[in-house]
Parts: sequence; C-alpha cells; structure tokens
Amino acid sequence: MRVFPCILALLTAVCGGVVADLAPAAEPREPAKLPHTVTEDFNRPPSPARAIRSLFSTDQDRVFAARQRVARASYVASKIQAGDIQPVDYSVLSESAGEPMPMEGEIIMEGPAIAGIHDPMTYHTVPGSPGCSSCQGGSHCGGDCDTCGTCGTCPTICFPVCFSLPLDNLSVRAGVEGFKGPMNAGMDGSFGFLYGVNWGAPLVSRSTGLGVQLGVNGSNANLHGASFTDDHRDQFFLTAGVFRRVDWGWQGGIVYDHMNDHWYYDIDASQIRGELSWKFQCQGEFGFWFTASDQTSDIDEQITLPGASVPTTASGSFQPNNMFAFFYRTPLEVCGGEMRFSGGWTDTEMGLIGADLNVPITKCLAVESNFLYLIPRGGEGSDDPCVCETWNVGINLVWYPRACSSASAGKNYYRPLFNVANNGTFSMYPTN
Repeated sequence: MRVFPCILALLTAVCGGVVADLAPAAEPREPAKLPHTVTEDFNRPPSPARAIRSLFSTDQDRVFAARQRVARASYVASKIQAGDIQPVDYSVLSESAGEPMPMEGEIIMEGPAIAGIHDPMTYHTVPGSPGCSSCQGGSHCGGDCDTCGTCGTCPTICFPVCFSLPLDNLSVRAGVEGFKGPMNAGMDGSFGFLYGVNWGAPLVSRSTGLGVQLGVNGSNANLHGASFTDDHRDQFFLTAGVFRRVDWGWQGGIVYDHMNDHWYYDIDASQIRGELSWKFQCQGEFGFWFTASDQTSDIDEQITLPGASVPTTASGSFQPNNMFAFFYRTPLEVCGGEMRFSGGWTDTEMGLIGADLNVPITKCLAVESNFLYLIPRGGEGSDDPCVCETWNVGINLVWYPRACSSASAGKNYYRPLFNVANNGTFSMYPTN
C-alpha cells in the first residue's frame, strides 16, 4: 500500500512532462551548463593568489584563456544550432524607441567585468528605485535624473571657474567622545563633543574607477578644564585622499591627515594613513591598515599638578603613533550597515585593538560608533603605562542630506572609504 502513492506521483510527473512538451507556446529551455573545465573557471571569483598571478600572466596563459573563450562560444553555438538551446527574444524588453525597459529597482550592468571587479561607471539604477542614492525620481534634482549620481541640476560653483559639485556622498556627523593620551600627562582624561563632515566623489570621472574624499572634524573637550590646567581643549582634524571600491577583489586607498591641537600647548602634526584589503564575493573583507609619520612637535609649558602650589614645566617632543593593524570588515543584516574589528601594534611596541560600527536607523540617519585602545608596555619615565595609555571612544549621529536613505548611502561606490581622523586614528607619543 505504501508503494501506491509513489507510483501515482510518478505517473502524474510523466503526464505533466508530456503535456508541457505538446504545449504550443512552451517556455524557452534553460541553456545547458558547460562542463566544469569551461564554465566554473569563468563564473568563480579568483582567489587573491590567482588575482596576483593574473597580473604577471605569460603569453601561454593568455593563449590558453583565449582558447577557453572560443571553446565556450563554440559549445553554446553548437547547442543552439542543434536546437538544444532556444535563442531568447530580447525585443520584448524594448519599447518603441528601442530603449531597454528594466524593472523598478533593477541594476543594469552596461560594461564588462574585469577579473570579477565591476567598474562602478558601468552601473546605473532606474530613477525611483531604492538603489539610487541621490536621485530617487528626481526629487533632489529638479526632476532631471538620468542615472544614479548624475543629476541635471547638481550644485554648481562659479568661483573662480564654474564646476559641478556632486553632494551624493556627503555626510554630516555630531556626537560625543572620550579620549586620553600622553598629552594628558598621566592624569585626567578628556571628554567633549565632536562634529564634522565627510565627502566623496569620483576622481575626474567615473571612467577612472577611483574616488576622492575630503573631510574635517572639530572637537571641543575639557570644557571645565582639568586638574592641572584651566584651559579648554580644542582640536581640528582634516583628511583628504583617494581610494577605490570594488564588488570583490583588491580594495584600498591612502589619505593625508592633519591635526591641530590647542590646549595648554599648541601642536600641529600630520600623518599618512592607508589600507589595503581583499573583499570576498560573500561580502566579508580582510585587510591591513597603517598610519605613518616622523614629524616631531615640541612643547614647553607650565602646568600646576594637583596638590602643588608651584607650577611645573611640562616639556618634551611628541610625534604621531605609527600604527599597523589587520582588520576584518563585514556588512550587517541591516541594509547599509557595516562593522570592522582591528588588531595590531605600534612601532613603540604597544598593542592595538579597535572596532567601528555604522548602523542605519532612519531613511537619512545612522549611528556611528568606534573605539581604539593602545595597550602600553611597562617601564619608567616616558614609558610609564599611566602616561602612555592611549584610548578613544566615540558615538556619533550621522546625517546623509542628499541620500534618500542611509542604507543606500552605504552602497555607493564613491562614498568615503576612510573616516575622518580623530583621537583614535591620530594620537601622539613622547619621543624622549
């Protein structure tokens, strides 16, 4: 009796197949998959080792790859000729004007993909779809919006010459932060407010695939002074550089950071910050970031230590920490959110741990949080752990004024790759 249902299901499947074959308007059959040696090597993203080897391919490798492409095309052509594959009539996707008629929200790739890394200029999103971060049906562009990030009425600046200033990837942030470093003289930490802007755009044109970013941060801390000084602490950070984002493969960039720190002293310092990572097709990303500088700043000021009646001279030479860290960055289930964990060291033999997080909370707002801790080594004098301890914790509210949602801002190829420098990514260390 248990066999009867199986026989009945088998007969039903056979009859269904016969009826489908006799139907006058049968659906085109799916193209047959090619053998492993022909298909999988084309569809599978290259590993980092394969990507590096492809940069130094020999003539024999290129000839073999060309033969594979010819064999694949010949195989498909033979299947079509034999009737095993039915050609698809793409004219049904066109209007009378001959233009493609994509579905709402569909992303169209118009150009070639190189080594699995899609050129950002080859993508556009239909206006009105969720993927269009700046246009969204022209609501921000006077109704003239052809492609995502290309608006007919983008802001124009005419001093001294006229040029368009795309603001699609502009973000404005404000929040609080607490931090401490050798400049705190081993005593009070600093707490205050941080605010700033960060902006990204294509470098020259989208055909380059490169982006440029520019951002500034301001910080006001120690609003009621400290135990050894009554001065407020005011800081200014500037970050500018270039980067390249990809769907998968090698991704990275380099920026210049500048800091002005005014407290019981005045310091101006600068550093170079960069990162290089491999972005996996499954969206995870593993890489390495660094900061480097040999600029030295000197201070020679008077401070009054707690319990003392006579001022003490605080003097010394300081330079930015040279930091080196590996990181893993992953997108979150919340659309547009991402999180990164870092671990590494400094050239002064301190350990480094850190993390940063960005989570959209509304259509145009996101919460951004970060921390970094430099683990001091044991010692005396300038190597006293209490003096050298360096940490930063911050939380900010980020506003995307030109993006219809913070989630869509998190998908644009030309959004800034680097956060603007702060007291975590830019910290000083005594050199004597």
